[in-house]
Amino acid sequence: MAKPDPYTVLGVSRGAGEEDIKRAFRKLARQYHPDVNKSRGAETRFKEISEAYEILGDPEKRRRYDMFGHEGVHGDFSGFGSSSARDPFAGMRFGNSGFSFNYGNFTGASGSGVFDDLFSEFLGGRSGRTRRRPTQMRGQDVEYDLTIDFEQAYGGVTAEVRVLDKRIEVHVPPGVDTGSRVRVSGQGAPGLHGGPPGDLYLNVSVTPHEYFRREGADIHLTVPITFGEAVLGGTVEVPGPDGRLALRIPPGTSSGTSFRFRGKGFPNLKDKTRGNFYVTVHVAVPENIDSESRRLVTEFERRNPFNPRKGR
Repeated sequence: MAKPDPYTVLGVSRGAGEEDIKRAFRKLARQYHPDVNKSRGAETRFKEISEAYEILGDPEKRRRYDMFGHEGVHGDFSGFGSSSARDPFAGMRFGNSGFSFNYGNFTGASGSGVFDDLFSEFLGGRSGRTRRRPTQMRGQDVEYDLTIDFEQAYGGVTAEVRVLDKRIEVHVPPGVDTGSRVRVSGQGAPGLHGGPPGDLYLNVSVTPHEYFRREGADIHLTVPITFGEAVLGGTVEVPGPDGRLALRIPPGTSSGTSFRFRGKGFPNLKDKTRGNFYVTVHVAVPENIDSESRRLVTEFERRNPFNPRKGR
């Protein structure tokens, strides 16, 4: 079977410089290293990447490859025992995946093996002389946009979300509003080398209610009442955020008067206090009244002289 072209494997052009080749190798090697990438074919892909860099990372081997192809590099690329200054792949074997490296004479600017420079978090140690455990890395945090309705924001809700190909039940506390950010500990991306997972952050949006209006922790509602209820007073039933409420209207109530139900608003996420529920009444007048009603209203106005615009 023909060996793959190392330039194609690394994704570089034939005129690529040494730094371009090294950069391409770093990127691909980190992506397909068997200690990180557990997918099928990753190990084979990593070997191809390593073999390609063995050729292109050595000026002499690269020159021979450019002239004669794989046959020019130790006879069909079968031996890595060259004594020409670079031999990073002799005796391949890596840590947890069944391989490890004899770093040979391939050294970076610091004097340590190039694979130590690139993969110390994967392989550990310096040039194979001192082993250490791979550095634990915390997983990345994940964000999820969650939309809930007004009632769910008022009372809290347990919702199921799909994150990173898994379904998670999350609890949204009472009192959240559009713009709230809820942290779900440990439900982000998994960590590397036994590191802790990241967190999941829910970016909450709350849909408006048909009747209720929210201002901070307070809830507002406008309720129409009749002319007679405004003049004579009475008790009317109004919808509340958690059930029906009885609103007592004193005689002589004007349109625009507000009444407060203490502690019937949203819970405050910071101090667990609750806002209030405010009901504002609006006196509704019928469009069509009969002649007798008009006479009675006229008599009412005569008997009860009142100018609400006086002094304005």
